Amino acid sequence: MKKIIAAFIVASSLLATGCATTSPWAGVPSQERQAWSGIGIQPMDAKFLRQNGFTPLDTKSWVQSGLSSATSIIDWHRAGFTAAQAAKWLKKGMSLKEAIDLTS
Repeated sequence: MKKIIAAFIVASSLLATGCATTSPWAGVPSQERQAWSGIGIQPMDAKFLRQNGFTPLDTKSWVQSGLSSATSIIDWHRAGFTAAQAAKWLKKGMSLKEAIDLTS
């Protein structure tokens, strides 16, 4: 009997947890989701970019320049580079640190 009760509790917990999962897009307005998806940005990256002031339109130029990592986009932007400038440095095989050092 104890095994049946324990199994019921475990099954109930798993069922409740499974039903409680939220969409990976939770927190992103529905009208933006398609725009983010359309430029190839995953939900977690979209959320991170939004938290740092980026819109899908802002991000599109970065993605077209070859940067699709939210962290990379934000790092290059914070360092003062445009998407086109970052693309040129990356095309030469330079890292962000090297680009910063060479432009200083």
